[in-house]
Amino acid sequence: MDNTQFVQSVSWIRVLENQLLNGNELERMILAKDAKDAYKILNETDYSSHIGDIEDVSSFEEVINHGLADTKELINRIAPNKWIFNILWYRYDFHNMKVLLKAKHSEKSFEDIENLIFNFGAVPSLALKKYIFDGEEPSFGLGEEDEKYLKESIKLAEGDYLKSNDPQMIDIVLDKRFCKIINAIAEQSGNEFLIKFTKKYIDLKNIELFIRLKIQGREEALLEKGFINRGYIDKYRFSDSFRKDVNEFAEALKHTDYGSIISGAVKGYNDDKSFVKLDKLSYDHLTNYIQQAKRMAMGPEPVFAYFWAKKNNALIIRSIMVGKLNEIEAEHIRKMVRDLY
Repeated sequence: MDNTQFVQSVSWIRVLENQLLNGNELERMILAKDAKDAYKILNETDYSSHIGDIEDVSSFEEVINHGLADTKELINRIAPNKWIFNILWYRYDFHNMKVLLKAKHSEKSFEDIENLIFNFGAVPSLALKKYIFDGEEPSFGLGEEDEKYLKESIKLAEGDYLKSNDPQMIDIVLDKRFCKIINAIAEQSGNEFLIKFTKKYIDLKNIELFIRLKIQGREEALLEKGFINRGYIDKYRFSDSFRKDVNEFAEALKHTDYGSIISGAVKGYNDDKSFVKLDKLSYDHLTNYIQQAKRMAMGPEPVFAYFWAKKNNALIIRSIMVGKLNEIEAEHIRKMVRDLY
């Protein structure tokens, strides 16, 4: 890939980066007296073009989703080699697959879960709905190999669910299939930044799978089924630890990049019986890695990182607004929010 092709795209992105949520705006939103005052601060950010369309403070999800959709549209307009950005877009498609499959097999209607569907994947959400819910054969609008791969992924996940009657199988199968396709895209690009990102992502998904299975008391066969190759951490490190206490897993990997994530996640679960801490620590680790794109003058990295930053802003805004709407204290909200890009 010729990185010089991205010079104009990166110049555009550098201007837009100045409009991202900054530390001062973040703190003002956290300290705002209520949700309405926090919402007003979005008028000072690059979400302002959507604020005027929505008067209801509780509709902030629409604002941030519109912002992400605009960013995806911009990247598709200004960036060459658009296929590499499917590393970003496919994440939403696989999320939508999970939601649709689980709804179908719990006898929910599409209307019941429509608010959980994202509309900025590579595949139109209506096409996924027709394929999964209605049994039709719509085009996904992808290349032949990718279209075949995504449809096979849906069939495999559904088949394993029907055999086991375990909704977790849908997550396990689709997470593995997602990681395989984004790793293939990164390898095909030959871009070291993207390759390292996907390897880190795979490691973190394997760690998440391990911790969830251990804490839930699930069988080791599920680790074997869901383990994703091509990460940095070898499979035997997980298998050797599965028969031991979960705290020994943190000890076994303490000298890797993920030791503090594992120990923090286990402590977080012990404290509040949720995996929120695991999700936050994993996401922050990837955000910190992606920040190196700030030093790059050309290539796909700054464009890739800009969408990640916008997504990160969206998650931060959502945490703050949910906290404000539920009248949660500012200090507790501060602990919930993810690191700024």
